[in-house]
Amino acid sequence: MAPPRRQALADRVRTEPALIDALRVGILVFDPSGRLLDMNRQAASLLEIPRETEPEAAWPGGLPAGSVVTLVVEKTLRDRRPVPETIGPLLGDEGNRLARCTSSAVRDEAGEIRAFVLEFQDVTAVARMEQEVRQLDRLATVGRFASAIAHEIRNPLTGIYAGVQFLEKTLPAGNEQQKTTFRIVREEVERLNRIVEDMLGSARPPVPRFETADPNALARKTRLLLEEEGRRRSVRVVLRCDETLPPIRLDPDLIEQVLLNLGRNAIEASPDGAEIFVETAASQGSASKGALPGGGGPGVEFRVRDQGPGVAPGERERIFEPFRTSKKGGTGLGLYISFQIMERHGGALWLRAEAGKGADFSAWVPYRIPGEGTAGDATPG
Repeated sequence: MAPPRRQALADRVRTEPALIDALRVGILVFDPSGRLLDMNRQAASLLEIPRETEPEAAWPGGLPAGSVVTLVVEKTLRDRRPVPETIGPLLGDEGNRLARCTSSAVRDEAGEIRAFVLEFQDVTAVARMEQEVRQLDRLATVGRFASAIAHEIRNPLTGIYAGVQFLEKTLPAGNEQQKTTFRIVREEVERLNRIVEDMLGSARPPVPRFETADPNALARKTRLLLEEEGRRRSVRVVLRCDETLPPIRLDPDLIEQVLLNLGRNAIEASPDGAEIFVETAASQGSASKGALPGGGGPGVEFRVRDQGPGVAPGERERIFEPFRTSKKGGTGLGLYISFQIMERHGGALWLRAEAGKGADFSAWVPYRIPGEGTAGDATPG
């Protein structure tokens, strides 16, 4: 016989189902055959199942396909034993919410299983917080790594580059092989210098120097700077500007750095004969500010689109993390630094992409810079 205190509590739970409904976790109770015996209010809400669902209809057809809850139910009933804590999608393919789920067995005094109880809760916010902590850890590693070696590499590179230039000017004119060798050495030194600059940029996030600037003038300059590289790769750079845009407050050099980085990525991703598009437009901001939830407000959107293979679905959420690159010889820091620059502007950088339909990056600058009041000479009414 159960102890008096436990028996009293069991009697209260049976007589006061409101206690189960008050729990902030979802509770499902199944008998060993898989029939749903009970479901609390939180479970119905999380799984979007009506409370009045008939028990026989709720399992298996009533639970979301692909949900971690469904998977734990299946495993519990198949193996006839509890399943330890498991994390997965709450509603399967619908949305990006995560749930933590576990099951336990309820036995009678003879040790026979009378029911299985599933307990689950939405842990999306916790998972995001854990992801942000991991990101901060990675960024700290990047900073320590970059600070340790960047300065040690930079000075020798400067000397090597100066030496190559001196040899080109002082040695007698040689054959084509000699010219090609000098060119290759220069290009490789320049590439190494860009890597060092990226590492320094990741270790010391750039601080914008705001001034009033014409966003279309920036887009036009970006197109001019990209044209030669596009020509070498048989890619045409197309400019599309919204001429009604007002001047806004930004750091022209840093925004130019972002646009050039996006443009070069677009050119490298494009097949021969393709086009990339550099565009400006009025914008209400990202539906997803940066990589995190939260809306944006009125501002200017710089867009760079290409006709390349796009970005694989599994890479999209992590594309702005450091050291993630699919380019041969790339550092994986360009998009990360661009993301930081846009955050320092109080703006955002995000990606629209469909596999096989190219990549579409948007860099959004708000009309109002946080802490500066009105951010432009002309603020739309």
